[in-house]
Amino acid sequence: MIRDATKEDYPAIEGHAKRFWEETYHYKQGLPYEDGSAILYMDMAYNQGLLFVSEVDGKVVGFTAGAAAPLLGNSSTLSGSEIAWWVDPAYRNSSEGLDLLRALENGAKELGCSYWNMVSMQSSMPKAIERLYKKMGYEHSETTYQKGIN
Repeated sequence: MIRDATKEDYPAIEGHAKRFWEETYHYKQGLPYEDGSAILYMDMAYNQGLLFVSEVDGKVVGFTAGAAAPLLGNSSTLSGSEIAWWVDPAYRNSSEGLDLLRALENGAKELGCSYWNMVSMQSSMPKAIERLYKKMGYEHSETTYQKGIN
């Protein structure tokens, strides 16, 4: 079941955020997860109505979070972006991930977003995610490169 997250879900979401972090570029470069770090993002998404959880048998098995802001070149148009989208690997062959993504898109529409952006990490099933995004109507519009500068 996909539902709006509550503040009571924060501990479970942070547990999943830690696992999500282990798939990121930053973690693979040696930057550990710092407890409590995800709360700022949870609050941002929660306050905009863009924080959702997947619950199976009373257990949170995944979450998605997003944020919205006006476009740089047209401030009357709202656009949003995924902050995180994570489903426990044991549930990835179910519809939980897709249902979370749809909930995020619907939340963004209700908020008034005209555009929605999703991310694909090179370290986490990039080809499968690309196929899914294209199937759902997303177009490849940007590519991100990262470099440590310290």
